[in-house]
Amino acid sequence: MTSELPIELELRKLGLNEKEVKIYLVGLELGPDSIKNIAQKVKIPRPTVYEIIKKLEEKKLFVETKKDKKRLFVAQSPTQILQLLKIQKREIEEKEREFVRIIATLETKYSKEKEGFKVFKGKEGIKSLEEILSFLTSPEIFVINLRPRFELIFQKIQKRLGKINVKKIDAKTIEGTLIISDKVFFFPFKKNEGFLFENPLLIDLFKSLFSTLH
Repeated sequence: MTSELPIELELRKLGLNEKEVKIYLVGLELGPDSIKNIAQKVKIPRPTVYEIIKKLEEKKLFVETKKDKKRLFVAQSPTQILQLLKIQKREIEEKEREFVRIIATLETKYSKEKEGFKVFKGKEGIKSLEEILSFLTSPEIFVINLRPRFELIFQKIQKRLGKINVKKIDAKTIEGTLIISDKVFFFPFKKNEGFLFENPLLIDLFKSLFSTLH
Protein backbone atom coordinates (compact mmCIF):
# COMPACT_ATOMS: atom_id res chain seq x y z
CA MET A 1 0.00 0.00 0.00
CA THR A 2 1.55 3.30 -1.09
CA SER A 3 1.40 6.40 1.07
CA GLU A 4 0.18 9.64 -0.44
CA LEU A 5 2.19 12.84 -0.43
CA PRO A 6 0.70 15.90 1.36
CA ILE A 7 -0.25 17.61 -1.94
CA GLU A 8 -2.04 14.46 -3.07
CA LEU A 9 -3.93 14.27 0.20
CA GLU A 10 -5.01 17.90 -0.14
CA LEU A 11 -6.25 17.28 -3.67
CA ARG A 12 -8.21 14.26 -2.44
CA LYS A 13 -9.91 16.52 0.11
CA LEU A 14 -11.20 18.60 -2.80
CA GLY A 15 -13.12 15.58 -4.05
CA LEU A 16 -10.63 14.27 -6.60
CA ASN A 17 -10.10 10.52 -6.66
CA GLU A 18 -6.70 8.82 -6.79
CA LYS A 19 -6.51 8.60 -10.59
CA GLU A 20 -7.69 12.19 -11.05
CA VAL A 21 -4.97 13.41 -8.69
CA LYS A 22 -2.30 11.37 -10.47
CA ILE A 23 -3.31 12.60 -13.93
CA TYR A 24 -3.58 16.23 -12.82
CA LEU A 25 -0.11 16.21 -11.25
CA VAL A 26 1.41 14.52 -14.30
CA GLY A 27 -0.34 17.10 -16.47
CA LEU A 28 1.35 19.87 -14.51
CA GLU A 29 4.69 18.10 -14.93
CA LEU A 30 4.40 17.50 -18.69
CA GLY A 31 2.71 20.70 -19.79
CA PRO A 32 0.66 20.58 -23.03
CA ASP A 33 0.76 16.96 -24.14
CA SER A 34 -1.19 14.17 -25.82
CA ILE A 35 -3.45 11.63 -24.19
CA LYS A 36 -0.99 8.93 -25.30
CA ASN A 37 1.96 10.48 -23.48
CA ILE A 38 -0.03 11.25 -20.36
CA ALA A 39 -1.35 7.67 -20.29
CA GLN A 40 2.17 6.27 -20.65
CA LYS A 41 3.41 8.45 -17.81
CA VAL A 42 0.65 7.52 -15.37
CA LYS A 43 0.47 3.89 -16.58
CA ILE A 44 -3.29 4.03 -17.03
CA PRO A 45 -5.09 2.93 -20.24
CA ARG A 46 -5.64 5.76 -22.75
CA PRO A 47 -9.48 5.52 -22.82
CA THR A 48 -9.56 5.81 -19.02
CA VAL A 49 -7.16 8.78 -19.07
CA TYR A 50 -9.31 10.51 -21.68
CA GLU A 51 -12.49 10.07 -19.62
CA ILE A 52 -10.78 11.34 -16.47
CA ILE A 53 -9.34 14.39 -18.24
CA LYS A 54 -12.83 15.20 -19.52
CA LYS A 55 -14.08 15.16 -15.92
CA LEU A 56 -11.16 17.37 -14.88
CA GLU A 57 -12.08 19.77 -17.68
CA GLU A 58 -15.52 20.14 -16.09
CA LYS A 59 -13.73 21.12 -12.87
CA LYS A 60 -11.61 23.66 -14.78
CA LEU A 61 -8.41 21.75 -13.99
CA PHE A 62 -7.64 20.75 -17.61
CA VAL A 63 -8.24 22.35 -21.01
CA GLU A 64 -7.92 20.99 -24.51
CA THR A 65 -5.92 22.88 -27.13
CA LYS A 66 -4.45 22.25 -30.59
CA LYS A 67 -0.99 22.60 -32.07
CA ASP A 68 -0.40 21.81 -35.75
CA LYS A 69 -3.79 20.08 -35.80
CA LYS A 70 -2.72 17.85 -32.92
CA ARG A 71 -4.96 17.66 -29.87
CA LEU A 72 -3.13 18.50 -26.66
CA PHE A 73 -4.33 18.61 -23.09
CA VAL A 74 -3.07 21.11 -20.54
CA ALA A 75 -3.35 20.95 -16.76
CA GLN A 76 -4.40 24.33 -15.45
CA SER A 77 -2.56 26.35 -12.84
CA PRO A 78 -2.92 25.21 -9.20
CA THR A 79 -4.64 28.54 -8.58
CA GLN A 80 -7.68 26.89 -10.18
CA ILE A 81 -7.77 24.59 -7.16
CA LEU A 82 -8.48 27.57 -4.92
CA GLN A 83 -11.39 28.53 -7.16
CA LEU A 84 -12.67 24.95 -7.00
CA LEU A 85 -12.42 25.04 -3.23
CA LYS A 86 -14.38 28.31 -3.06
CA ILE A 87 -17.13 26.83 -5.23
CA GLN A 88 -17.32 23.72 -3.05
CA LYS A 89 -17.39 25.84 0.09
CA ARG A 90 -20.32 27.89 -1.23
CA GLU A 91 -22.20 24.73 -2.20
CA ILE A 92 -21.59 23.14 1.21
CA GLU A 93 -22.69 26.28 3.05
CA GLU A 94 -25.89 26.37 0.99
CA LYS A 95 -26.61 22.71 1.77
CA GLU A 96 -25.99 23.37 5.47
CA ARG A 97 -28.43 26.28 5.34
CA GLU A 98 -30.94 23.97 3.65
CA PHE A 99 -30.66 21.54 6.56
CA VAL A 100 -31.20 24.41 8.99
CA ARG A 101 -34.26 25.66 7.07
CA ILE A 102 -35.85 22.21 7.01
CA ILE A 103 -35.26 21.60 10.71
CA ALA A 104 -36.52 25.07 11.68
CA THR A 105 -39.65 24.62 9.54
CA LEU A 106 -40.41 21.26 11.09
CA GLU A 107 -39.86 22.54 14.63
CA THR A 108 -42.24 25.44 14.00
CA LYS A 109 -44.91 23.49 12.12
CA TYR A 110 -44.94 20.49 14.41
CA SER A 111 -44.69 22.00 17.88
CA LYS A 112 -46.91 19.16 19.08
CA GLU A 113 -46.50 15.47 18.35
CA LYS A 114 -47.80 14.52 14.91
CA GLU A 115 -47.49 11.53 12.64
CA GLY A 116 -43.86 10.97 11.71
CA PHE A 117 -42.60 13.66 14.10
CA LYS A 118 -42.05 13.59 17.85
CA VAL A 119 -40.60 16.04 20.35
CA PHE A 120 -38.77 14.82 23.47
CA LYS A 121 -38.29 17.41 26.22
CA GLY A 122 -36.23 17.51 29.39
CA LYS A 123 -33.58 15.09 30.63
CA GLU A 124 -35.96 12.15 30.69
CA GLY A 125 -37.15 12.97 27.20
CA ILE A 126 -33.60 13.12 25.87
CA LYS A 127 -32.84 9.84 27.62
CA SER A 128 -35.86 8.21 25.96
CA LEU A 129 -34.83 9.52 22.54
CA GLU A 130 -31.29 8.23 22.98
CA GLU A 131 -32.76 4.85 23.93
CA ILE A 132 -34.69 4.81 20.64
CA LEU A 133 -31.46 5.75 18.86
CA SER A 134 -29.65 2.79 20.42
CA PHE A 135 -32.10 0.42 18.73
CA LEU A 136 -31.49 1.50 15.14
CA THR A 137 -31.86 -1.39 12.71
CA SER A 138 -29.82 0.02 9.83
CA PRO A 139 -26.00 -0.32 9.90
CA GLU A 140 -25.64 2.84 7.79
CA ILE A 141 -25.53 5.98 9.92
CA PHE A 142 -24.87 9.58 8.84
CA VAL A 143 -23.92 12.11 11.50
CA ILE A 144 -23.47 15.87 11.49
CA ASN A 145 -21.63 17.30 14.52
CA LEU A 146 -20.92 14.07 16.37
CA ARG A 147 -20.56 14.38 20.16
CA PRO A 148 -18.80 11.87 22.48
CA ARG A 149 -21.97 10.58 24.11
CA PHE A 150 -23.30 9.40 20.75
CA GLU A 151 -20.11 7.48 20.05
CA LEU A 152 -20.95 5.34 23.09
CA ILE A 153 -24.44 4.72 21.70
CA PHE A 154 -22.96 3.75 18.32
CA GLN A 155 -20.74 1.23 20.10
CA LYS A 156 -23.88 -0.40 21.51
CA ILE A 157 -25.47 -0.46 18.06
CA GLN A 158 -22.34 -2.01 16.57
CA LYS A 159 -22.28 -4.66 19.27
CA ARG A 160 -25.90 -5.53 18.51
CA LEU A 161 -25.70 -5.40 14.69
CA GLY A 162 -22.13 -6.70 14.36
CA LYS A 163 -21.05 -3.93 12.01
CA ILE A 164 -22.04 -0.33 11.32
CA ASN A 165 -20.85 2.28 8.86
CA VAL A 166 -20.77 5.75 10.43
CA LYS A 167 -20.14 8.68 8.09
CA LYS A 168 -19.59 11.95 9.91
CA ILE A 169 -19.02 15.61 9.09
CA ASP A 170 -19.06 18.91 10.97
CA ALA A 171 -21.29 21.79 9.96
CA LYS A 172 -21.03 25.03 11.92
CA THR A 173 -24.35 26.40 10.71
CA ILE A 174 -26.26 23.44 12.16
CA GLU A 175 -26.49 24.09 15.89
CA GLY A 176 -26.98 20.54 17.02
CA THR A 177 -26.27 16.89 16.29
CA LEU A 178 -28.17 15.41 13.37
CA ILE A 179 -28.22 11.62 13.00
CA ILE A 180 -29.71 10.04 9.88
CA SER A 181 -30.38 6.32 9.53
CA ASP A 182 -33.69 4.43 9.37
CA LYS A 183 -34.94 7.39 11.42
CA VAL A 184 -33.71 10.97 11.78
CA PHE A 185 -32.71 12.37 15.17
CA PHE A 186 -31.89 15.99 15.96
CA PHE A 187 -30.42 17.10 19.28
CA PRO A 188 -30.07 20.93 19.45
CA PHE A 189 -26.99 22.19 21.31
CA LYS A 190 -28.76 24.88 23.35
CA LYS A 191 -32.12 23.24 23.99
CA ASN A 192 -32.92 20.52 26.46
CA GLU A 193 -34.98 18.63 23.93
CA GLY A 194 -34.67 16.38 20.91
CA PHE A 195 -36.62 15.59 17.76
CA LEU A 196 -37.45 12.33 16.03
CA PHE A 197 -38.46 12.20 12.35
CA GLU A 198 -39.88 8.96 10.95
CA ASN A 199 -41.37 10.12 7.66
CA PRO A 200 -39.69 8.04 4.88
CA LEU A 201 -39.69 10.90 2.37
CA LEU A 202 -38.05 13.21 4.90
CA ILE A 203 -35.45 10.56 5.75
CA ASP A 204 -34.58 10.20 2.05
CA LEU A 205 -34.33 13.99 1.74
CA PHE A 206 -31.90 14.23 4.66
CA LYS A 207 -29.78 11.39 3.25
CA SER A 208 -29.66 13.10 -0.14
CA LEU A 209 -28.57 16.39 1.41
CA PHE A 210 -25.93 14.64 3.51
CA SER A 211 -24.43 12.96 0.43
CA THR A 212 -23.88 16.39 -1.12
CA LEU A 213 -22.00 17.54 1.98
CA HIS A 214 -19.90 14.46 2.57
